[in-house]
Amino acid sequence: MNIRTLTALIPVSILAAAMAVSNAQKNKKQSNAEKIAANLPKTAPAKPAKARKVLVFSKTAGFRHGSIPTGVESMKQMGKSTGAFEVTATEDDSFFEPEKLKEFDAVIFLNTTGEVFKSKEEGREDRLKKSLVDFIKSGKGLIGTHSATDTYKKWKDYNDMMGGAFAGHPWHTKIRVKNLEPNHPLNAAFAGKDFEIADEIYQFRKDTASADERRMLLSLSGEIVDKGRGNSGKEGLYPIAWLDKYGEGRIFYCSLGHRDEIYWNPDVLKHYLAGIQYAIGDLDADAAPKKITTNGFLKGTRNIVSK
Repeated sequence: MNIRTLTALIPVSILAAAMAVSNAQKNKKQSNAEKIAANLPKTAPAKPAKARKVLVFSKTAGFRHGSIPTGVESMKQMGKSTGAFEVTATEDDSFFEPEKLKEFDAVIFLNTTGEVFKSKEEGREDRLKKSLVDFIKSGKGLIGTHSATDTYKKWKDYNDMMGGAFAGHPWHTKIRVKNLEPNHPLNAAFAGKDFEIADEIYQFRKDTASADERRMLLSLSGEIVDKGRGNSGKEGLYPIAWLDKYGEGRIFYCSLGHRDEIYWNPDVLKHYLAGIQYAIGDLDADAAPKKITTNGFLKGTRNIVSK
């Protein structure tokens, strides 16, 4: 093969490779959408008081999770199929301008990271920050999935709203989850039981994610993987999900969501749906902080991977 022929073939081979990658991505997206559709909740736990609009925001200014498209698709499908809410999905932070934001009942920070409102325009970041805080305080909802706590870790108002600030993920394995509130409406999906799941499990900065300040729903259970690396906070708890109030608004957060399959896990979807409906204001739930004794499930048991 001469140089001229080889030179002509190289662009063709590059195009073919690019098309193969594109087709693989389309097939994966379609496959994931089908898996979500097959595992959606049949109904919402509460009837919406009115037509609800939810902003799903997935902008990243740090690490970007590959599960974001799957997470966004799951929120769209779940809202539509149950009639609980209508989703507007975006990575455009102009939606946090007050006049735009007021059209929504709640915001979902879906695997956001970093300082997502950062701007070269003077005063713009502070304006968007204030808009979000005012939105929640006025009686609207804030929901966070997974790395929503790896967003604005040095912005105290945001940390107080979301409830936790990411401080590492020592565990990415199959773990046992403790159902801290078997009778709570946001945990109805788990039928009063603990459960097992594989995902990346977060720990949080010690001055955040405290049971003294918010109602904890789920926690890591069992002997801690790589004992000594974890940051359990003052209660000895490794929280995974919680709910809270902020001003007149409502907060729901769950750290599950690193892996694609989390967003078609039927029980996790039901848990998320209940949390979203709580944050919107359609599902009544007790958010008062509750003292937790961890000895019963952190001592004398073993993590699944140590069996």
